Amino acid sequence: MKSIAVFAAIVLGAGFSAAGHAVPLAANTTINLNTGTDAAGSVLAAGTLDPFWTISTNGTTFTAARVIYPAPTGQICCGMETVDGSAAWISTPDVTASDPATTWGISNIIFARRTFDLTAFDLDTVSLAGELRVADSSAGLYLNGTLVPGTHANGGYTFQSDIAFSIAAGSNAFVQGINTLELRGTSVNSSWDAMYLTTTVSGVNAPVPEPETWALFFAGLGILALVRSKRA
Repeated sequence: MKSIAVFAAIVLGAGFSAAGHAVPLAANTTINLNTGTDAAGSVLAAGTLDPFWTISTNGTTFTAARVIYPAPTGQICCGMETVDGSAAWISTPDVTASDPATTWGISNIIFARRTFDLTAFDLDTVSLAGELRVADSSAGLYLNGTLVPGTHANGGYTFQSDIAFSIAAGSNAFVQGINTLELRGTSVNSSWDAMYLTTTVSGVNAPVPEPETWALFFAGLGILALVRSKRA
C-alpha cells in the first residue's frame, strides 16, 4: 500500500510539474483599434458606418460613428488630410457629403468609444501604442476611464499633427475581459469636426495547460483517493 501511495505522489507531482510547462495559444497577438477600418484592418470608404467605434454627443447615448467626407464640401479641412492613411476620420452619423457642419456643438465634449476583449491575454504582457488627432481639440484618450498621459490638449488645436501615446506592459491599466478605449474632443464652430486614431494593443495569450497535464494530475488524485479508501 505504501508503494502505491508513493507512486501516486510521483504521478501527482509530475502533474504539477507539467502544469508549469504550459503552451501559449500564440507567441504574440495584436488587436487593431484604428478608427474607420473593418475587421481586416482595411480603411472604410467615406460615408461608411464604423463597425466598431461608436460616438455620442452627451456621453450616454452612443451610435455607430460615420467615416467623414472629403473636401471641398465634406468635413475634411485645413491639414486634416495629412494623416498617414492607415485609419479614417470619424464623426457623428448625421454628417453629409454636401455640408461640413456637424452636430458637435461649440465646446461640448464629444465621446468616441470602442471595446476590446483581453480575456485570453496575459495582462502582464499587454501594451498599447498609437497616435491620434481630433478636429478641433482633443479632450483626452481614456483607457477604462483613466486618462492616457499626454493626450489632453487643454483647448489647443489637434487636427494638423499627431499626438503620440503609449501604455507599457505591466502598467495595470488593462483588465481581464472587456476593456474600453474612449477618445474625447471638442469643436470651436460645429463644423469640420472628427476624430482619428491609429493604435494597436499587443500581448501574449495566457498560457493554457496541455491536456496531458490535466490527465496526469487527475490520475494522481484518483490513485490517492483509492489509497485512502483502502486505509479506511
